[in-house]
Amino acid sequence: MRNSALAWIGHPLTVIAVVVLLLNDHLFKPLWPGAVTGKLSDVAGLIVAPPLLNLFIRRPRASVLLTGVVFGLVKTTAVGAALASQAWTLVWGPSRVLADPVDLIALPALCLAWWIWKHPDARAVRLARAVVVIPVTVLAVAATGQTSVFKPYSAYAVDVTDGMIVVATRGGLSPGPFVGAGLASADAGNSWSSWDGPVPAVPRTSACVPGNPDRCYRIVPARLKVEESRNGRWVTAWEISPGDQDRLARAYASEYPEHTEAVASLGIAVEKLSDGYVVVVANGADGIALRDVSGVWHRLGWTGEGFDSSSTVPLTAPGRYPDSVPAVALLAALAAGLVTLGCGVRRSDFAKAALALWVGVWAFHSGTNTPILFNPFAVLLAAVLVPAGATVMIMSSVRDGTRLRVWAIGTLTATVVYYAVMTPFYVWSAGGLEYYASAPSLAIAPGNRDGLHRRPRGRQTERSAKRRLLGPGP
Repeated sequence: MRNSALAWIGHPLTVIAVVVLLLNDHLFKPLWPGAVTGKLSDVAGLIVAPPLLNLFIRRPRASVLLTGVVFGLVKTTAVGAALASQAWTLVWGPSRVLADPVDLIALPALCLAWWIWKHPDARAVRLARAVVVIPVTVLAVAATGQTSVFKPYSAYAVDVTDGMIVVATRGGLSPGPFVGAGLASADAGNSWSSWDGPVPAVPRTSACVPGNPDRCYRIVPARLKVEESRNGRWVTAWEISPGDQDRLARAYASEYPEHTEAVASLGIAVEKLSDGYVVVVANGADGIALRDVSGVWHRLGWTGEGFDSSSTVPLTAPGRYPDSVPAVALLAALAAGLVTLGCGVRRSDFAKAALALWVGVWAFHSGTNTPILFNPFAVLLAAVLVPAGATVMIMSSVRDGTRLRVWAIGTLTATVVYYAVMTPFYVWSAGGLEYYASAPSLAIAPGNRDGLHRRPRGRQTERSAKRRLLGPGP
């Protein structure tokens, strides 16, 4: 037990650091954001990381040294911070690690980590404590990588103030530069910069050209569409088709449904110029639409500092369906394949093992797709059920003398089911279906082919579009 890897990570001081990490990242930071809680995570993380790393490399000195070097590179170089952000995003989802040399003040915590290694707790319960603490430790260290939550950008209102176009925006990394901020243009929308002044609080749904009350523009609720008054009636000035709007809504969908912003025209303003006028429309997550003085309309997407036409999501881009769709298709295919195999083997122990295998795969999927990074108990359950179920299935099949063709039929069934579920989503992504809702309908009921050639019309179209796209107010 003395100087063992488990004794180091199970030391009372290491356990306390784990608890501090969990409480600080999930409770104290949201309640009291600032330098104190930020540095507290760095100190606790530097105490916990070396013993966790030592579980894999079994070199205490190298674990401490490597932790310090990596921490220094991440906090002092843009490349290190970018690589850390990409690593956390790959493993735990959208994350951002910020370079901040001031955080190096926490490096002396490595001395405490080394002291803990040199002074192990001799009590026999430390092994049991370490076994329990390891998954919690991984969760706590991972939580430090989730420094920010990304919320989709949204332009929800626009106005003209002192000769400048001001667009009210929200979104970005929270905290971040776009949250509750505004963007302004002094040259009719050709260039943009941040705006520190007041932003329009209430979106305007219509606006007229100053000095010309007969030339007015209005947005169409729940649509990416603008109408203009012409000869006493309203006609379409600019629009995105409902099908393309539906695809754009999927492109801007957030990982967290409560953060998803509307993809629809929300506000409008008109600026009078010496050589004409421009119209600006706040289009939610899609950015803005701009009518220049020549009468040509442009979609302008989000950049790091404002809006630009090169940043728009192309209407010809493949449709983006949720990441959970392939996982659900895989679970359905696995279930179909296992049922087919069970019909061929016809042994109760095989059926029970197949059920355990499926539950294990489902537990792994659900445990690695949660708002809290991952569920360690579901992952541990999967680590037990999947190999145990597969082993018993193979042994039962061997005892039963199952022929190879049974396994071939089961594999073929699973493959067919997987592609039967995924094909409608592939077709929608490629543009073969106009509305995303048609894809899950066809996946669930392949006999329903209406989605391939029918479109909702009239008032039904407006009502369904409004239900799908109407987002939160400003």
